[in-house]
Amino acid sequence: MDRLCPTHQTPLTSRGRLWHCEQCEADYRERGLCADCGSELEHMAACGASNWWCPRCNELKSSKTVKLDMVKA
Repeated sequence: MDRLCPTHQTPLTSRGRLWHCEQCEADYRERGLCADCGSELEHMAACGASNWWCPRCNELKSSKTVKLDMVKA
């Protein structure tokens, strides 16, 4: 999945955990939002598994239901 700059809609390049836009010279991070309550989720990765935790709903969320967007780092 290509990550796009929210401003220019151009592909971002990976820089570790951040993504960089050459046009606006800005770094972005990926943010997951809960489909149920809209809160920002905590991304947890360990032992090859990747999960999303909602602190407001107090439960794990399926990656299929997580809404992803890019925000300035």
